[in-house]
Amino acid sequence: MDDDERGLGDPFAIPDLWGLSKLHDGGAGLSGLLFSQLKLDDLDETLPVLVPPSQREDEFFSIPDLSFGPSETIPTPTDSNDSHREADAPAEADAQENDIWLLAHEFPLDEPNYQSWDSFENAKHDERQTPYVTETGPATFDIVVAADEDFLRLGNTDHIVLENKIYASSVLALGLGRSSALFAWDEIKRSFCPVHPEIRISGYTGTSLDDFLRTFLECGNITRTLQAFVDDSYVRNVTPGRVALADSVSTLLATIQSRLSASTSMHKSILQLQALFLPAHSILKCFQRIVNNVSTTRSDESMLSTIFQEIQLLEHRTDSLREILLEILSRVSRPWLEFSGEWLGLRREAGLPLSKGGPGKSFVKVENREWIDEQGLELNKPDFGLDIDKVPSFIAPEDARTMFEVGRSLRFLKDHHSDHPLARADVVASTDPPALQWKFSWQDIVQVESKALEYEKALTAAIREFSTDSSLITNTTSSAKVDQPESFQLDLFGKPKEDMQAHVLASIAALNQPYNDNNSSDQLANGLQSYLLSAEDKARQNSDDIFAPPISLVPLLSFNPIISVQARIVNGTCMRMFFKDHKLREHLELQRNFQLLGNGVFSSRLSHALFDPELESAERYRGVARSGGIMGLRLGGRDTWPPASSELRLALMGVLTESYVTTNDLCRSYAGTYLDNTSLPGDLSFAVRDMSEEEIEACMDPNSVEALDFLRLSYKPPSPLDAVITPIILYKYDQLFKLLLRVIRMLYVVSALFRDATDRTSYWQGIDTTAQRFRIEAHHFITSMCGYFFDTGIETTWRVFQRKLDQIEERINSDDNNTTLGQNEGLDKLRDYHERVLDRIMFALFLRKRQQPVLNLLEEIFTLILHFSKHSRERALGLKRKFGADDEVKEMYLKFRKKVGVFITVCRSLSEKKGYGERNPMDGKVPGGGLFDGDDLAEENTVSQLLARLEMSNYYSRSVKV
Repeated sequence: MDDDERGLGDPFAIPDLWGLSKLHDGGAGLSGLLFSQLKLDDLDETLPVLVPPSQREDEFFSIPDLSFGPSETIPTPTDSNDSHREADAPAEADAQENDIWLLAHEFPLDEPNYQSWDSFENAKHDERQTPYVTETGPATFDIVVAADEDFLRLGNTDHIVLENKIYASSVLALGLGRSSALFAWDEIKRSFCPVHPEIRISGYTGTSLDDFLRTFLECGNITRTLQAFVDDSYVRNVTPGRVALADSVSTLLATIQSRLSASTSMHKSILQLQALFLPAHSILKCFQRIVNNVSTTRSDESMLSTIFQEIQLLEHRTDSLREILLEILSRVSRPWLEFSGEWLGLRREAGLPLSKGGPGKSFVKVENREWIDEQGLELNKPDFGLDIDKVPSFIAPEDARTMFEVGRSLRFLKDHHSDHPLARADVVASTDPPALQWKFSWQDIVQVESKALEYEKALTAAIREFSTDSSLITNTTSSAKVDQPESFQLDLFGKPKEDMQAHVLASIAALNQPYNDNNSSDQLANGLQSYLLSAEDKARQNSDDIFAPPISLVPLLSFNPIISVQARIVNGTCMRMFFKDHKLREHLELQRNFQLLGNGVFSSRLSHALFDPELESAERYRGVARSGGIMGLRLGGRDTWPPASSELRLALMGVLTESYVTTNDLCRSYAGTYLDNTSLPGDLSFAVRDMSEEEIEACMDPNSVEALDFLRLSYKPPSPLDAVITPIILYKYDQLFKLLLRVIRMLYVVSALFRDATDRTSYWQGIDTTAQRFRIEAHHFITSMCGYFFDTGIETTWRVFQRKLDQIEERINSDDNNTTLGQNEGLDKLRDYHERVLDRIMFALFLRKRQQPVLNLLEEIFTLILHFSKHSRERALGLKRKFGADDEVKEMYLKFRKKVGVFITVCRSLSEKKGYGERNPMDGKVPGGGLFDGDDLAEENTVSQLLARLEMSNYYSRSVKV
């Protein structure tokens, strides 16, 4: 039955695949087919007879003996009907037993013959045996090497030949740092040594094996050294950074042990074993170099600096070792970065908070700040300080100072404004602050910047909300408690028995669960395993590594966005509180009015209380009662000096309080505080300076320049303001006050010179032209110096400072919602700017150390004027009666004129000196466009203005006849 008949009406019929086509007419129409004229021979008749290759003459191209069996057993699909297939079924079963594609194991193939070109050209060529020992196999080579004649002159005749497997296992143990039957660890030499020095394996000489073992010896020795470093790090010098490095080294050793131990089972050749250990040798050498360099460091910060420098040297590597080293840097620096985050307020402080009573931590040290109180005693107060030696080298000094000042300002908020959002860790944590972490790709760096900006917006909004409604603090605190997980809290009291039982059962079920390790994927271990792969895998490199930023720029790009955001928020908040809540501007004006004698009422009252001879003396005489009038010290009109402490209090009583004027109603807002109206801000008062014996002897003479050096102003800045008004700044104020006190004394003295000669009660008789010239020139010199000191030296510079303070207050008052004030400079920059203001004033007043010779010359001129004042007062009182010219006056005048001429010459040379007064206080730094980065306080050469005041016609350069 053909296909057409069988397929009709039967959908499940299977066509006859061996049947003929319906176009086949049984051989009648063969002539019309495509292959009808093609004559095909029968396969059984055309197959050649398989004969053994030895019976053929052409053996090179002969067919090998496959032992297939007779060809008659192979069936041929010649008949296509079903009956024929059924008849041939037993034959097919017999043929499957001799199938050519099913090669049985009992018929192995014959080994092929090695052919050569000589035998190809000449079949009868007799191949000779190879003359090379290395080509005859390891057995022949071993016989030659072990021969007593030592044909190869290798000296290996006495070497013991071991099995390859035993030798390879010992070499593997050596590379992993373990002792074995062939290699043992020598504690004295601190190295592995062979137990049997004269050993080798088949096919290798001892010399070649010695070179082969060099890599494994180094691996084993380095492994032992690294393991000793790990053990020592947990016993001695236990610091977080060193423990982190030890953990990384331990991960390296564990990964090498597990990876190489599993891989060596697949390699039987020692050359394969050597290739397997080459990556491990490279990374072990790198770690050994790092460990050797950090072993001499004494702190975590210096260790981080060393590691960072080593990684910079290996930055050029293109394999995965670069990623491993960067991961090591991230791990080792994590403790330091976590503490930096705690200091900056980005995360909660772990353990006990850092306090001024503790020893300090990392780059934050606790040091004693010294100052002198109103009684002249040196006092110490612990305070936070920046230890620049504890800052890693990848952090710039300016960034380290910014970090320190931000943390210090944050502690000020916690101490004085504990309810502020920045002082509350829960409020800061609710804004999801970014963490200080290393980022080594451009994509991660962009994410750091975006996250820092988001954090700034969230924290600013939180501060604004808490500033408007303080009740949100308690609400947030309560909500934070509610949001905490309630799982398995010990609050069983008062609950029914069923709830308690369910709670205990749930706790037991939770404890029965397997431990869920979230950190199961160790990036360092994964990187080490990928590095220990084959050469092809190591050659792969991520495109992010090719275009990664340089290592030297990674710290700047990873940390600075976060540090800048935190600095803007914290510094802006502290600056606002210092000016608004703590009245910093008033305290600065207080220093200007009193320390720098900017208050005219105070200067006049102080001058009269110290020098006016018409006031009642404050000295106590036996049997003489005081009249109750205004009393003074009467310097220059008395013989006893210095005054007693009681005289000082009586003479200066009320001088400060009556001169102080404030625009604020202090008694309402600050009653009972340091700003109470019963006392001056900072407890401003007169005090006696602590002096040495030489200085005390100089003060004993009332006619000396140093007669008033014992008097000083005592001011103690309140607790928050001492961040801007520091002891060193108060010391500079004290030096300026001492000089200005001498100047106003000289101004009073030269004004009294004319009264001594013109007063009706004066005993100075006759006209002394030399004395008159001395009075006029001394008055001109002192008034010129006073005008230069107060107008040019102090007033001009202080106006610059006032403009800066006005600019800060303008930013604060312009927008109360602007927390950052548009800049990230804080109290430290304001303090430095304040100190630069005083430095510029001291430079104009010749109080700098390099100007000491000029100041000494000026003091000599003051001394001559005081001597002339004493002489004039004595003649006016009739103690010295002379008529006409006075030789003593002539001598003093000539000395005075000479000294003034020298002083003017020195000032003229200073005004013409290149570089004098042109130093920029920024110390060569490029201005960054910040609020305090300008060069408006550069030291100017103002001596030319003094010269214009003293003389303009070369008067003192001409000789004068007296």
